[in-house]
Amino acid sequence: MKDFYILNILDLFKGIYKNLGVDYKIMRLIVQSKLIMDGRRGQKILDEDEEVKDKNSFYTGLIVYAIIGLCSAPIISMNINPIIKMSLYFSFFMIMILSVFISDFSSVILDINDKDIIVTRGVDLKTLNAAKITHIFIYISLLSLAICGSGVIAGLRYGPRFIALFIVSIILIDILMIIITALMYFVILKLFSGEKLKDMINGFQIVFILLFVVGYQFVARAFTFVNLDFVYEPRTWHILMPPMWFAANFNLLSGNSLEGIVKIMNILSIVVPIISIIVYIKLIPVFENNLQKLGDNTYKSKNSKETISQKIGKLICKNKEERTFFNFVQNILSKDREFKTKIYPSLAMGAFMPFIMFISLYEGDGIGNYIMSLRVSQNYLMAYLCVLMSQTIITTLKFSTKYEAAWIYDILPIKDKKNVYTGMFKASIYKLILPVFIIMSIGFIFIFGINAIIHLAVVFSGIIITSMLTFKFNEKELPFSSEYRNTNSASNIATMFKSMFVVGIVAGIHFIVSNNILFTGIYLIGLVLFIKLSWNKVFEIKS
Repeated sequence: MKDFYILNILDLFKGIYKNLGVDYKIMRLIVQSKLIMDGRRGQKILDEDEEVKDKNSFYTGLIVYAIIGLCSAPIISMNINPIIKMSLYFSFFMIMILSVFISDFSSVILDINDKDIIVTRGVDLKTLNAAKITHIFIYISLLSLAICGSGVIAGLRYGPRFIALFIVSIILIDILMIIITALMYFVILKLFSGEKLKDMINGFQIVFILLFVVGYQFVARAFTFVNLDFVYEPRTWHILMPPMWFAANFNLLSGNSLEGIVKIMNILSIVVPIISIIVYIKLIPVFENNLQKLGDNTYKSKNSKETISQKIGKLICKNKEERTFFNFVQNILSKDREFKTKIYPSLAMGAFMPFIMFISLYEGDGIGNYIMSLRVSQNYLMAYLCVLMSQTIITTLKFSTKYEAAWIYDILPIKDKKNVYTGMFKASIYKLILPVFIIMSIGFIFIFGINAIIHLAVVFSGIIITSMLTFKFNEKELPFSSEYRNTNSASNIATMFKSMFVVGIVAGIHFIVSNNILFTGIYLIGLVLFIKLSWNKVFEIKS
């Protein structure tokens, strides 16, 4: 069986695993098998040639994260209080790792197949769970290396002690993110069951990511800007900010005096990861047993009456074949919880990110005065953040846990493959983007008044145009025909980067005409005409 260099590094920590009661030899074998299967896993069941591409897809994704990490590295080079710059850096890093972990690796922790296959062969639950966590940690470590590699280079100017502390901090953060998330899943598994459990897991993933993004705003507000310099004054509430725990350790290197609150954060940065590991190990048997609740796939019976979605399908899909795939896709989107895990967090971010930006711009002059100042501004253009975040849907619709069933496309009497893609596109807009956009629009109308409606109509047209071009310039794949990979987040980020150009053009023109309601109306009509005239060209599929 093929061995891996990373497993040789893992062998250095064999004693720790054994002290924790883990059968290291069996655990290593499980991890080794999983790494081999990761390399063999093909991308598409309909195209065997794609298997070769998938072997290197994770490493290709690392390049995307390395570029993102390069953008954050200058924070470390700033000549300011180390607590300030490292708090900002670690906040960014935690959000990145958490979003990747929840979207790409939650399914590994919540996997129930391993227990049925492996535990029945005599492997204890602690060893199986250690293999799960180690498998995840290997990938998260590689992601961390990609993101923080440029940070390490930027930190060379501060000497080897800084680099050593930086690397240890990243490792502790990785462990903390994995274990804390797993413990949160444990609580949900303990409290809920059936369909309610699965709904709560999806809701938790959204709330957890939003909590860290909002927390980033609080971290940024922990510092004041005085005389062209950042100033840090310890406050009791800083103890609630995990990024600041690890940043506080860098005060030890700078020789700054340690106040009581900073000392507490120093202690928390070490104690909390260790305690979380101990607690998790104690709860592993209960956690694995509760995972069986996820095996309940029963759905509430529904009457055979025509649903609202089907009525909408008749309204927006005049072609019968297109309507069939519209109903098919929107029905799968309603039931595929793996897809929801991948896409709902980014959709929620798209809906709430503009409001998070509004919060970050608030300077404490009174909420009423602030809202009035927003109404006379052009900050409604923040809605284009929703346009960017929604683009991941178009490239994620090709994935499914049941991708093996894609052979059905070969035997269906499909007259025009274009109808498959247009039905898929309309279903994604109706089922995923429209509800999120409506939620965001309600908040915008409350803040900016009734005049925001026409601007929101322009933004929604921008979503459709950008999504059409995202479809046009990406590889065309039939819906739900590909297997999920551990690189979806990198692919989603790359998609958003590519969409920025189109969004920039649409938003730029909107900015120019936004002060004149007549010009804005003309621009809206122009966007609608562009959609109508380019629709057939965009979805024209060459055989």
